[in-house]
Amino acid sequence: MKNFGVRVALLMAVMFLVGCSRQYAPSAAQMMNTMEGDNRGIGMMLRAGDLYSSDMVGYQEERSFEMDENNWNIEWFTYSKYSYFVFGMNFENVAPRVVLGARTDYLGLFGWLGWLVTDEDGDTHYPVGATLVEQLPINEKFKIGVSEYISNNMFPIEETTEGHSNDSYVNMYSEVGAGLYAMYSNTVSLEFRVGKELDESNYRYYLLANIAWNSPPKKK
Repeated sequence: MKNFGVRVALLMAVMFLVGCSRQYAPSAAQMMNTMEGDNRGIGMMLRAGDLYSSDMVGYQEERSFEMDENNWNIEWFTYSKYSYFVFGMNFENVAPRVVLGARTDYLGLFGWLGWLVTDEDGDTHYPVGATLVEQLPINEKFKIGVSEYISNNMFPIEETTEGHSNDSYVNMYSEVGAGLYAMYSNTVSLEFRVGKELDESNYRYYLLANIAWNSPPKKK
């Protein structure tokens, strides 16, 4: 109960900073390999491909736009596993997501939900998505897996209108993709995936590296 209260307090503390962050599908390897008890970890996501930037937008009359989907970010997480069920929180820089799912040693299904954000028109959105994972344990230490996902992604935009103050909001787009990963000792993972934007011919390529540590439940 104490750990749950800490997580809620942390979520409330960072929710005001969501507008300056980005969100993409979290690591399938680390969701899939959460062990019994509390799991924490940190890693990095690198991106390449058709990323949005200010050079792709330019100027519209007196309005200028600064957008930078960026090609990297820090990912960190705190997950718990009880029986087949996994739940917890994942952060991309400071943007939080609640993660829920279930897994066996060979198959997993996970969903996530981010904090409420606002687009250019003032409409509200939730970064949300789901991942299906198929895993093959090679031996007691080494595992490989493949994943398929759909994700509602976001990144920030700063708009400046001549004679007016800046306006900040996010751009949303939907992406489907697939990936593969290798995991050692339920701790270190390396993951590669390819995503396709649903409404545009944009492809993104992701490389994720993570390390986790586990605090198993105390024996009664």
